[in-house]
Amino acid sequence: MKEDSAKSISEQIKTYFPYTPYPQQEMYMRDVASLVEKGGVGFLEAPTGFGKTIAILAATVGTPYRVFYYSRTHAQMRQVAYELEKINELGHNITGVVRGSRVQLCLDEDLRRSNDYFYASETCLSRIRSLEDDRSLVEIASSRPEVNLTSNERLPSGMDLYCKFEMGEIEIPSIIPKDAPTLASVESLLQYGLEHKVCPYYLARLLAQIYKVVIGAYNYLFIDSNYQNQIVVLDEAHNMEDFLKDTVSFTLSHLTVEQALDEIKEISRPWASDVEMFLSFLLRFFNHADFKDEELLTREIILNELNEHGLTRERIKNFLDSWPIILNIQRELIALRGRIIILDRLRTYWVYHFFENFLQSSEKFYVGVWNLRYKKNPQLEWLCLEPKIAFEQILSENPRTVILTSGTLSPLKGTAQRLGLENPFLQSYPTIIPEENILILSISRGLNKKALTTKYELREDKETIIDYGKTITALINVIPNGTIVFFPSYELMESMLEMWEKNGILDELRVPAFFETRGSRPVLADMYCKEASKNKAVLFAVVRGKLSEGLNFPDETGRAAILVGIPYPNTQDPRIKAQREYYEKKQKGMGTTWYLDQAFNAVNQSLGRVWRHKNDYAIGILLDGRYTYRTNQSRLASWLAQRTISISSHSPFITIEKMIQEFFQE
Repeated sequence: MKEDSAKSISEQIKTYFPYTPYPQQEMYMRDVASLVEKGGVGFLEAPTGFGKTIAILAATVGTPYRVFYYSRTHAQMRQVAYELEKINELGHNITGVVRGSRVQLCLDEDLRRSNDYFYASETCLSRIRSLEDDRSLVEIASSRPEVNLTSNERLPSGMDLYCKFEMGEIEIPSIIPKDAPTLASVESLLQYGLEHKVCPYYLARLLAQIYKVVIGAYNYLFIDSNYQNQIVVLDEAHNMEDFLKDTVSFTLSHLTVEQALDEIKEISRPWASDVEMFLSFLLRFFNHADFKDEELLTREIILNELNEHGLTRERIKNFLDSWPIILNIQRELIALRGRIIILDRLRTYWVYHFFENFLQSSEKFYVGVWNLRYKKNPQLEWLCLEPKIAFEQILSENPRTVILTSGTLSPLKGTAQRLGLENPFLQSYPTIIPEENILILSISRGLNKKALTTKYELREDKETIIDYGKTITALINVIPNGTIVFFPSYELMESMLEMWEKNGILDELRVPAFFETRGSRPVLADMYCKEASKNKAVLFAVVRGKLSEGLNFPDETGRAAILVGIPYPNTQDPRIKAQREYYEKKQKGMGTTWYLDQAFNAVNQSLGRVWRHKNDYAIGILLDGRYTYRTNQSRLASWLAQRTISISSHSPFITIEKMIQEFFQE
């Protein structure tokens, strides 16, 4: 693109940008505009606090194309709607709608509070009536349940429908009202629904068909699926590979089969006897399969074991030919229970869905895992190892542009390669946070001069563990307010904390300490943040845990992030082993690259929790000698790598303490 052209595009975009842009943001917006103009896929790493949401919107809403903007959390989706509102305050009228679920958008407060997808869907559908003759949807569904009762059901056309509960008659809109909100956030949809007695959920579905910007969680990515010549934005895309693989992976459990059998026994119909026999054989398989816990399985091995328990390939084929019977089971249960039962709740359908995908998927992209984590409920996992399978489903819709963006996408090349992209646009942008507000220290030796590492062979070394504790205690003493200490795993954190407690190291902290557990709830982080905002406090957490992924620690709540070791994936996990071997067979070195990328993507995510806006300042401390390797530092996000200092193993610890004190004094 010529310089004049780039400049003119930037000036045009500025009419949609409600703030004074930083040079980095202008660069980002020009690149987005260029991507939209040329078409293609782009990976854009924009550091934390960058303002990438408004930058993407400003660069896309003025184009002729619709924008489908997907993110991970409801808070992030609210941010998109907020920035869209800021654009409209400049005099624009860009329409936008948030794709919410019934649990978010139903006018029935009790249903919203239930937070139960099945209950919400079934209650909703059971309340819908026809204005013509008040027939229940149970009757409508009994004629065509395969259309009306799946998770993506379509209501019957050609009749006026309404929802009937305590509030009275709520219209189910079939056309968009003229006064519908042009910026339809969850809050504005609920308000409009209350004022006009119109269902917000079905109104949002209508608006999503025509509005300029559609905002949704990742689970809508394959539901909307109408991207022909449109723009698709995948925000917080650092976990996109795992999401894509999970989308096309399948699991079947002993409990599901038991519940499916209960459904058959409840209807007690002779025409369902073959399905009942199939499920009985399947239950026998789950009770007696000759597999070890966490054993990796090929499809052939699984089929042979199924055959040993009476499930021949012919019998499986006959089961998959029984789709009309599955629908009849649904009808019978609806009639017996006197209420709607969506297909997604039907356990017999779950079994059908598993075997359908198990047999149709390409075995070279999949691996089976026998999971005995819950001994009374064995699980058979059929896991996809190839993220590009799901990504190609998106590309098959022929979107004009797909933008993957996050504060920590590094390393970029590996992710692009694994998604099957040969020549995508890759760019990492400088941070808008001043350099003097960021300091990363890589420390290879502890307070007692022990080499710091969490290498597997040294994880039980008492002296190393104690030196880790002494070092962290000394560091916390010179860090104001909040410090988050991240461990590679729950197991390592628990063993280290136990050793520190036995040796009195935790007593030396003399600051309030909070500990993440496997079942931790957000209230733990709230308690920590409340304390850290006023006084010194420390939070011990786990990389890839809830606190390193989903929460931010701005200002006083996160003046330092300390990483204990490098969070390499567990090589004892058969899923990790299978994934690494799969990539290595695909291309020599690709498995190792994936393995390293997983570790440093997690490192970047954890460090990024403590810089959340332009004026924020914090320190990242890397406690492992392996962080001093150039190859490892090159895997840090560029805005972190540029501010990384490797401390010499010969430097006295007081030098480190002085560096930290001087950083915070400035």
